[in-house]
Amino acid sequence: MPVVFLTREIFHNGVSIMNSSSPSDPPSGSATDSASQKGERSKPSAKKPSSFYMKQMRAGLGAAGYVKHETWVLPENRSLLKQMEKQLRQPILAGSFMSENYMSAGNNWNIDRLYSALQALDEVISNDITLSLVQGSESSIKLEMNDFGGLPIFIAVVGDQVIVDTVLVDVESINDVPAFNDAVLRSREMFPLSSIGIESMPNGQVVYNMFGALSSDSSLTNVVTEVKTLVDNVQRASEAFERFFI
Repeated sequence: MPVVFLTREIFHNGVSIMNSSSPSDPPSGSATDSASQKGERSKPSAKKPSSFYMKQMRAGLGAAGYVKHETWVLPENRSLLKQMEKQLRQPILAGSFMSENYMSAGNNWNIDRLYSALQALDEVISNDITLSLVQGSESSIKLEMNDFGGLPIFIAVVGDQVIVDTVLVDVESINDVPAFNDAVLRSREMFPLSSIGIESMPNGQVVYNMFGALSSDSSLTNVVTEVKTLVDNVQRASEAFERFFI
């Protein structure tokens, strides 16, 4: 069957242009238009200015209950003021701000200094927390949380870190260890500031412990916050993993 070619005459700016095509050719412009549309990259959204994020930050601080206060200081004290600002965003748990003996770089906690500072807590004075110093090759502080059945929390200063931990459960009290391990590994977002690990005790007992860590130059308020967060997370973990406990 003979192939029939069609000829079209197109005028562009007064000039005649001959264009030939066969019936099998696709409609002019359709394929290229489609390809052009597919290959066309979407325009990136406009980049937000820094002022947008600053407004978001201020709005968030205001919503959290913080207030803005203008302060005038010597230029060399700017960095200290910034540290104090972060400190004052935390609740004061041990009397006044000055009684907390604000910790800064080069003045890290050791176990004796931290023990003395914890003795000034209202919760310790009122016996809501029983405090004791555990002597040994690596001394630690034991806090018995009397409002939570005497739950023992231990604090140790190891190098440049303060470690806060407690035993969650011993391995022998787990009915399905592989399933429990899987559940623990999937629980990262459930327990803010705390992690779960496995440890062999000096008596040979293998236990799962829950712990948190912070810098040894942290403020007393932050250390206490770490303790209280750990207590809350132990309660949540006990409920979340109750089905695995014998």
